[in-house]
Amino acid sequence: MVPQMDRDITALLSEHLGSFITSHKRDIIERVLDHRTDRLALVLEDIYQPHNASATIRTCECYGIQNIHIIENRNRYEVNPDVVMGSVKWVTLHRYRTPEADNTAACIAQLREQGYRIIATTPHKEGHTPDNLSLDRPVALLFGTEEQGLTSGALAAADTTLRIPMFGFTESLNISVSVAVTFSHLVRRLHAEREDWRLNDDRRAALRLLWYRRIVKKSELIEEEFLRSRGIQRPADIS
Repeated sequence: MVPQMDRDITALLSEHLGSFITSHKRDIIERVLDHRTDRLALVLEDIYQPHNASATIRTCECYGIQNIHIIENRNRYEVNPDVVMGSVKWVTLHRYRTPEADNTAACIAQLREQGYRIIATTPHKEGHTPDNLSLDRPVALLFGTEEQGLTSGALAAADTTLRIPMFGFTESLNISVSVAVTFSHLVRRLHAEREDWRLNDDRRAALRLLWYRRIVKKSELIEEEFLRSRGIQRPADIS
């Protein structure tokens, strides 16, 4: 739970930074916040093709998915600015890239601690589909490279698997298309089946402040001057 003082300071900072943003843009931010969710998360294991990696970011932002977890055991995740079209500014990238570490295990452990059910996507197992995967708790969907798919460690650690039904000779879709198809189905179902998919008030306030900071030039200096003029010490939780 966020302390009341931190909530108050977050609100003050958002109000102050918001004065540097047009009312039209603030209205757009509120509409986007209305459709943001933490109940679905994307996990990418060693995706390295810049076009596909960046396309998944754009897809998630369009569908209101805030959190993208990026595992970099062998391959560095590169963002292509021409593909993301600015979408990377509005999502949260969690990167797992410790040298010589099992970054897949570290990512999955953190997601479990946050209450996520771990879903491995693979065309090689008769698992769930986007139409029948249970959404009774938050789910994190793992996608691997196009050539090799997910590692054996990721598959073994998952709670269950998910596949997109195929009816042609080719067994799977391009990774960026797979992400788009999967989240298109799941987001539509989430909105229809659950009442608790939206961000809570604290999460919404934190994201609002983060986005205001990314819009307003020299926001850090503006905040410091604002807090100093009121004799307010910045809490560590909202730095």
